[in-house]
Amino acid sequence: MTDKAEEAGEVHVNLAASNKISDVSLVKSDEDPPKVEVQPKEKDERGAWGNKVEYLLACIGLAVGLGNVWRFPYLCQKHGGGAFLVPYFICLILEGIPMMYLEMAVGQFFRSGSINCWSKIHPMLRGIGVGCVCISLLLCLYYVVIIARCFLYFFNSFRAVLPFTQCVDTSLTSCCVQSGDAAEYYWWNDVLNASSGFDDVSNFNWKLLGCLAFAWVIVYICVFKGVESSGKAVYFTATFPYVCLIILFFRGVTLPGAGDGVLYYIKPSFERLGDGQVWLDAATQIFFSLSLGFGALVAFASYVPYKNSVGRDAMIVSIVNCGTSVFAGFVIYSILGYRQHMGIGRLEEEASGSGLAFVAISQAVSEMSAPFIWSLLFFTMLILLGLDSEFGTLEGAVTPLIIDMKLFPNVRKELVSAGFAVVLFVLGIGFCSGGGEYMIVIFDTYGMNIPVLILALSECLAIGWVFGTDNMSKAITDMQGSPPPKYITICWKYISPFLLIVIFLVTFIQNMIKAPSYNVYTGCVNATSTDIVKEVPLPWSAQLLGWIIVVFAVIPIPIFMVLNRKSEADLGAFFKSIIMSVKEDRYYDMESLYQRPAKVLFNVEDGVKTET
Repeated sequence: MTDKAEEAGEVHVNLAASNKISDVSLVKSDEDPPKVEVQPKEKDERGAWGNKVEYLLACIGLAVGLGNVWRFPYLCQKHGGGAFLVPYFICLILEGIPMMYLEMAVGQFFRSGSINCWSKIHPMLRGIGVGCVCISLLLCLYYVVIIARCFLYFFNSFRAVLPFTQCVDTSLTSCCVQSGDAAEYYWWNDVLNASSGFDDVSNFNWKLLGCLAFAWVIVYICVFKGVESSGKAVYFTATFPYVCLIILFFRGVTLPGAGDGVLYYIKPSFERLGDGQVWLDAATQIFFSLSLGFGALVAFASYVPYKNSVGRDAMIVSIVNCGTSVFAGFVIYSILGYRQHMGIGRLEEEASGSGLAFVAISQAVSEMSAPFIWSLLFFTMLILLGLDSEFGTLEGAVTPLIIDMKLFPNVRKELVSAGFAVVLFVLGIGFCSGGGEYMIVIFDTYGMNIPVLILALSECLAIGWVFGTDNMSKAITDMQGSPPPKYITICWKYISPFLLIVIFLVTFIQNMIKAPSYNVYTGCVNATSTDIVKEVPLPWSAQLLGWIIVVFAVIPIPIFMVLNRKSEADLGAFFKSIIMSVKEDRYYDMESLYQRPAKVLFNVEDGVKTET
């Protein structure tokens, strides 16, 4: 045993990797060399995926969400059509795949949820995992409301006459008739029952509340036993959206005007590549569409067998996610081309998010033959895309709380999951009020941008500069039999942190210089008015709430750095180790965990591998 190993002191490592796992203690003795005490493992009650297919489908379902359908096509249309794919795939290679690789590898190696994973690297990093839990719960809180809206459209699609196809009040003084857009009026007046602004919570929508309760019941059914139940659900929820997408594709490309829409979608304008905003939007879209920084991928990977090809998994999920985005663009713009052909809209109109799915596509569907069939198919696809992401994110929050932190040690997981569902449902009731749409804008603008960027940056620094890319490479080699590509480790340490810092600074400066804006429902303000919404900047109270959300999600990082320091000098030594890329004196004894003949010690200070 080397001198380094003799000085290690007492270190406890519990990676709970597979059926052969044991707990190992390296015990220091003043006279004798370190002894390895192997204790029989207790039965692993964390659960596991039924097979590799369940795991991959769950990761794909988590990554492929509503943004792939209603955000990516809009960005392509806005930033030069096919030319946007250039920065998009460059960012995928330099940011998306490396970060996907990192999160999957961390979960698979440390065998824990997001809180314990980062604590095992260094106790002062525990706040990264706590922050991931916070941001996941915030996302679950409002994302399910969007799913509830899809359910509302789905149920209304069984009507003989779709309610968003024509005005109920056909008098000339009707705002619906004045606006000339039944789909937009139905969205703002009936679905949202929107109030006059952010601070007006009147006009409660009871139908939406019922759909919200129904959505939470579905989510609970998928997650009540953790990966054992969600692993079975993804066979349908992760695959059937592709069936819907393929059917809609063939229907869309056969519609009159579809060619114009597709051409508008893919026609490259390479001069747009000189615009920095194009590259910023590409990097941001890659990052958020892969669900990075939420801790859910870490939780999912912690349930796979230790001996598993993490690099192949990361590549499959990343490519499927981005391929889905590109394919969805053909579907959306073939339908929008038909919408223009019917004279109810123009391709030049910029629409994304709810404006695209609930208004523009609804308008086009209303002009098709048998519109209720296509409406059912489209909103079924949106519901399933949303459900996958919702229960995946919820699992990423529940796993660390009940397994890492052991908050409810004597309560069955089914009851814990039910408790989370009920609490989040109650907290989400406010989104069913007239001001609910405006609240979602605040959560989405502030809560899902800056905090996630900070958490992902912290993850990169933790692996690249605290744990060390050499040690992570050795761990991955032990798991899959081969090291990660060199470019991956370079991205972990240099390129990905640099890109995340740039995105964070630009996003932060943009929010500080100009307040984000949102659409407010005004109705028809006079007899000649045709506009029912107007764009206004967020009031200072809404901005304040947004920054409170940001602080709530990232404050655990500095708090736990202070709480988990061993001495006053720890903070200074910790940052010095990052700056100098010198790791603290800790050992990760992997081989002995599997009772193999050779014991390999990974020294986090200098990356030395020693064998006995």
